[in-house]
Amino acid sequence: MRRIFPFAVLLLGVSLGLLPVLRAQSKEDSGKGLIWNESVIGTSSSLGTVTRFDSTLGYNFNRYFAVDFGVPFLFVHASSSSTTATLRSANGIGDVYLDLRFTLRNPAVNFISTIRGSAPTGSTSNGFSTGRATVNWNNHFDRTFGRVTPYAELGVANTAPDTAYFVRPSTTLGLTGHFEGGAAVNLARLLNFHASAYAIEPSGQQKVFSKFLTGSSAPAGPAASHGRFFQTAHETVGSADIARDHGFSLGFDSRPFGALDLAIGYTRSVTFDLNTLYFGVGVNLARLLGSASH
Repeated sequence: MRRIFPFAVLLLGVSLGLLPVLRAQSKEDSGKGLIWNESVIGTSSSLGTVTRFDSTLGYNFNRYFAVDFGVPFLFVHASSSSTTATLRSANGIGDVYLDLRFTLRNPAVNFISTIRGSAPTGSTSNGFSTGRATVNWNNHFDRTFGRVTPYAELGVANTAPDTAYFVRPSTTLGLTGHFEGGAAVNLARLLNFHASAYAIEPSGQQKVFSKFLTGSSAPAGPAASHGRFFQTAHETVGSADIARDHGFSLGFDSRPFGALDLAIGYTRSVTFDLNTLYFGVGVNLARLLGSASH
């Protein structure tokens, strides 16, 4: 808790401190419009593949505030070559979620703060849910310098969230700070390269629910190689160490036209000694229909 509390105070202070800048913003663009996105991200590792489909519908009330509702579907396929014979495949709905988002575009720094609340609609036996409601408060900062856009994200949650580059092989429950920093480089008109590092810093008791195993719960023990408790038991209860993770991602993304986003790359979890390839496809249906804000 001592590690997480200062970051929570910092996030709150930064968020409140940026609010007065709203008065200086131009009001030429109302920003109103429909939000309707369909996306898929798939990750492949020695454990197998985890693919997540997201269908998101919402509304931009103006250039600052938006709300959207999302329904994820998860497809897990265990590798036939895995040395862990008990790995299994599964699919089903994940935890549905509601996002409340505040966006502030400014020459000094762009700031996006999102609070996501998720309901336990997924299966705990499949590792798609913790069986509890979860909340994630994430804050994104970026600024462009020519072709380079450095960015940073920091947040507090009671679960370790997926990222745009890593669908986790497990779901966790417990107080967690999450951080990511990196940069995107515009290589060509339709191609960007990105590199980032991330850290998951839990606090207090944690629960880890494996997406690749079924069975009874187990206490954290030495059997988990490189901290892969999701590979030794369906549910593991233990200290913050069982959910701690850090690593990095490298990849490319492209927007061939305004409504389509493509991504491909590599993520390494240093903590878990796990190498993952990922791909992502996103379609902005609201823009295709001409209903999205500009």
